[in-house]
Order: sequence, then structure tokens, then C-alpha cells
Amino acid sequence: MELLAFLSYTFVMAFTPGPNNLMAMSESRRLGFRGAAPLLWGLFVSFFILNGLIYGFIHSLQAALPWIEIPLKAVGSAYILFLTYKMFAPSAGGGSGKAVDKGKRFLAGMLLNFTNVKVMIFLLIGYTSFLLPVYTSEGIIVGLGIVMCLACAASNVVWALAGAALDRFFKNYERLLNWILAALLVFSVIEIWL
Repeated sequence: MELLAFLSYTFVMAFTPGPNNLMAMSESRRLGFRGAAPLLWGLFVSFFILNGLIYGFIHSLQAALPWIEIPLKAVGSAYILFLTYKMFAPSAGGGSGKAVDKGKRFLAGMLLNFTNVKVMIFLLIGYTSFLLPVYTSEGIIVGLGIVMCLACAASNVVWALAGAALDRFFKNYERLLNWILAALLVFSVIEIWL
């Protein structure tokens, strides 16, 4: 039963809209799925880095959380608002933005994840509420931690595929879609502070 609760939690947290999923969809819509791949890889790699850091330092992070929560929220909020602004800012050279360096998109994905409070809280709650109280085997805990990472990566890919598949629709309603995505990103910022 505990495993079912953990898997339900993981699925809901991974696939609901959040900064990573919304940016994956936006980048894929703007650049196509292949163009968004560096961002997706940045998110993927940073899931595992964050997971390792949080798992490795879970007890010290819990003790330090009151000290780092506000700065993390502030940095995360500022970055999400910056990404929201970038959705409306004209690209350099007036093009579609396809010429952006892949390395920069990879780093943008990593930075987005490292400032995404939803991901940090998702991992912290996953470990402290579902895994550590129930399982004693390091192998099972690490394996289920990897499941959390893979679920998040899969959801980013699904949202990116949706962005690429619906590109024609999005082009017809680009302004409206950008406003909706921007509103959802701003809502993510508001949720960070609640």
C-alpha cells in the first residue's frame, strides 16, 4: 500500500503543470522537439544531481531548510519570472530563437531545475514521507529515488511532445497561449510563497 501511495504521489507531482513542464512545452513549441532536447537533457541531468544531493544530505537539509527556504524561494521565483519575461521578449536577431546555443539551453534546463522549489519539495517529501519511514534497504530507497527522477524526466518529455505536436494550433493562438503559459508560470511563483 505504501508503494502505491508513493507512486501516486510521484505521478501527480511529476505530471502536473510546473515550471519545468511548462518550459519544456514552450521550448518545444518554439524550437521543435529536437530543438528543446538540450533543455530536456539539462533537466534530466539536474534531476539526478538534485536527487543525490537531497538524499545524501537529507538530515542536514531538514535542519538547514528554515535558513535556506527564503533564499531558494526568491531565486526560484526570480528565475521563473525571468523565463516568463523571455516568452514575450523578442529574440536576438528577430528570429525564432532556433540559433540559441545548445549548451546554453542545457544550462538553462539545469538552472531551472536547481531553482525549482517544486522539485526540491517533491524530492524532500518523497524521501521523508514515503521512502525513509517505510524502507530500510538502501537499494530500494535509491531505486525509488531514481523512479522519482525518471517520472519527472518522462513528464518533461510528454509536455515537450505536446508542445511540438500542437505547434500548428499554438501558432494560430500564439499570443493567447503565451498569456496562458505566463499566467501559469506566475501562478507557480505564487504557489512557491503560499
